[in-house]
Amino acid sequence: MNFPHLRKPLMVLAIVGLLILSVAGALLPILQGWLFFVLALYLLATEFEVGRMWVKRARKRWPALSRLIERARDHRWAPRHLKEFEDITDPTK
Repeated sequence: MNFPHLRKPLMVLAIVGLLILSVAGALLPILQGWLFFVLALYLLATEFEVGRMWVKRARKRWPALSRLIERARDHRWAPRHLKEFEDITDPTK
């Protein structure tokens, strides 16, 4: 079963869910909130062109976000595709 018309709405739900987990991670010491935040940005930038532009602008405006993304890339739980995310959202390119 392949439902391509459901891909974007499911991605939006996943992004929202990850952002909620990010906020919960900021409040609970058990969860790594920053990792969920970076994963939400990853999905946003890889699935939506507008999201890619938002992340590029945010990385340019807030260098701490770029450091956070680099930190997440090196984390042992980070997906292998996080390097691709860093490449497509690099504000210097």
